[in-house]
Amino acid sequence: MKRFWDPGISQTLLFVFGVFTFVVAAFRTLVVGGMTGLYENYWLFMVSFGCVIGLRYLRQRQKEDDLRAADEREAELRRQKRPAGKGARKPKKRK
Repeated sequence: MKRFWDPGISQTLLFVFGVFTFVVAAFRTLVVGGMTGLYENYWLFMVSFGCVIGLRYLRQRQKEDDLRAADEREAELRRQKRPAGKGARKPKKRK
């Protein structure tokens, strides 16, 4: 199935939404003022924090996938460089 958008766009959207909600929450907190403003906009701060956590999770998962792919490429190159049949034999005993 073809993806509707590039996989990297989800990271961009999470970042933008997280920054946007943080700025809105900070502005609304300053407008209302005091602890009341913080209590009223707590949910916006938590949405922003959730976006940041999700972004970090996606980046870590992407990093692990890239490392796994690099290891597979290196293993394939090692298999291609090894001469055929040489690694399977046992050394002969000398008298």
